[in-house]
Amino acid sequence: GPIPPLRVSPNYASMAEREGVDPESRKFLQEGIRSASWLIAAITQRRSTLLRGGEVVLERQRDWFDQGTGHMKPLPMTEVADRLGVHVATVSRAVSGKWLQTPRGLIELRKFFTGGTETEDGTSVSWEAVRTMLQEEVEAEDKAHPLSDEALAARLKSRGVTIARRTVVKYREQMGLPPARRRRRHGGGAAG
Repeated sequence: GPIPPLRVSPNYASMAEREGVDPESRKFLQEGIRSASWLIAAITQRRSTLLRGGEVVLERQRDWFDQGTGHMKPLPMTEVADRLGVHVATVSRAVSGKWLQTPRGLIELRKFFTGGTETEDGTSVSWEAVRTMLQEEVEAEDKAHPLSDEALAARLKSRGVTIARRTVVKYREQMGLPPARRRRRHGGGAAG
């Protein structure tokens, strides 16, 4: 169910004001109340950033919700930050570790924030789609002669997506895929 609202205990609040409370205790209470109030404000702020960010995601990724994989649109976090009038780090922290219950299952909110690239015909593909292509190319490669990053970039180009070799390296590393020389397998399918 809904999370109960956070508030400063009225007992402590009145105690901090009460006469006859020694200065040391009063100072301790006032500081505690100040940091509690700050925390409550921060949580409220983050919740609002999360909700407003979620609305932008729903609006932008409508096609993905309706049609599924392959329809993810580029949605840079900076763009969302600009629309909400907050710093990009604020958006990043708000969505970090959050998941969204969708008709297509439980999806990590971060997955919806993607940079993107243009395909040859000028349509936008999200980085998520590019990663999927990379994964497919690596899985399909001849393990005796794995594809170099240069070759992977060329394979993607033939599929209509132009990205630089260094970008391939960046993704490959993010995806935890070792470089070609470490993916090589020798002989009868035994791990090398």
